[in-house]
This record gives sequence, C-alpha cells and structure tokens, in this order.
Amino acid sequence: MDIQNKEQCERFLEYVIANRNQYYRLAYSFMGNEADSMDAVSQLSVVIMEKSAGIRDEAAFPAWSKRVLINICKTRLKEKKRREIPMEAPLEWAAASGGGVSQAEQLAVRQCIAALPTHYREPLLLRYYLNYEYAEIAQVLQIPEGTVKSRLHRAIGELRSQLLSGEAKKDEEAMKGA
Repeated sequence: MDIQNKEQCERFLEYVIANRNQYYRLAYSFMGNEADSMDAVSQLSVVIMEKSAGIRDEAAFPAWSKRVLINICKTRLKEKKRREIPMEAPLEWAAASGGGVSQAEQLAVRQCIAALPTHYREPLLLRYYLNYEYAEIAQVLQIPEGTVKSRLHRAIGELRSQLLSGEAKKDEEAMKGA
C-alpha cells in the first residue's frame, strides 16, 4: 500500500469511526443483536483496509461502505442460517408512532418485517428504522429513487396485509373460545 492509499484508507476509517453509531444502527437493523452488529462493523473496517485503494471518488465512500456493510450482514445471516426474531430489541419506531405498543405487537411487526422479501425489507429498514431519505436509500441500494418508493409502498402494503390477517386469525380464535 503506497502512502497515498494509506492516507485515503485512514480517512475512510476515521469517517467510519466518526459515524460509528450510524453504521452500528444499520448493522443492528439487519443482525438484530449487539454482538453480531459490532462484528459486522469490525469486518467492515477490514474490508476498507483491503479494498479502499479501489475507490476513486471519495464522495462515493459513504454509500459504498454502507452497501458493503449490508452485504456483510447478509452474508453473516446466510452463514448462520438464522431466521429467529430477536426478542431483546424493541421496535422503537413502532412504539414512538403508536404510543403504547405491547411486546406482542412489537414481536408481530418484527416477524412480519423479517418475513418480507429482502428487496422490500432493506428499503423499509433504511427508511423507517434509520430515517434515510429516498435518495440515500437509492444510493446505498444502487437502485433508482422511483424503485425505492415503489418498494416501500409495496412493503407497507404487504406488512398491512400480514398484520391484518394476523388480527383476523386472533379474532377467529377468540370467537371459538367464547
């Protein structure tokens, strides 16, 4: 690694350190627990050291690094073949929007989100869990902004459908028990 690449790598690592909470939250939204999220962010640092010489436009680094982190998280999830829903992480955004959201409701929402196809789940988490703007999501996911909006619309519709069908099933069970 020449001096110029070493300096660039150091700037990139400093950027990640300065924005560590944002990177951690992004990893946490995929991994669902603190330890795996921190491991993913640590692995991002290794990838930056290995691959940062290939980045010509430093302005593209934030989106590139977030895309790399998402891919690290996806790979780790595939390796673990993990599909369980973490119980320890409340859905802060659901609680904030609904006031008194019960643990059961939080779990139901988390399960419905986990059941969404990846191409719907990713923009949903970035928009509503991490408060990214449409343009940022488009840049991170490398898709057009219009595609981001349509996937969010479809994801919300799918969530609504899943949650309402879950409510209908609960009502049916309550009627049978009465």
